Amino acid sequence: YILTSSWDKTARLWNITDATLIKTLRHEDSVNSSAFSSNDELIVTACDDKTVRIWDTQSGQIKRTLAGHSDYVLDSCFSADGDRVVSASRDNTTRIWDANTGRVLSEFKFNDRYAASSCDFTP
Repeated sequence: YILTSSWDKTARLWNITDATLIKTLRHEDSVNSSAFSSNDELIVTACDDKTVRIWDTQSGQIKRTLAGHSDYVLDSCFSADGDRVVSASRDNTTRIWDANTGRVLSEFKFNDRYAASSCDFTP
């Protein structure tokens, strides 16, 4: 698979072999980033609507919406085990979420409004 994010309010899942569109994941606002879980069963998207969404790759259905940021979410990704999601927002925070419950596990606050524009986990 290839996964793309777009300002047209979608994330799209593509067939890597023949470049055909498999699924379109529709959002309420621009999608700033998208990423697979390590087992490719889930997709996480970061959106201008201030949410992070976790999607089932096969069905294209939303499994969970992570809400709590107060500004655009610029980036998000899964931990290697798929149990956590990290998100970076223009609200001056980076949050670690429990991917199974949607609960915030920790929050990092920055003094600079644009300090957190991307994020990642180390295995």
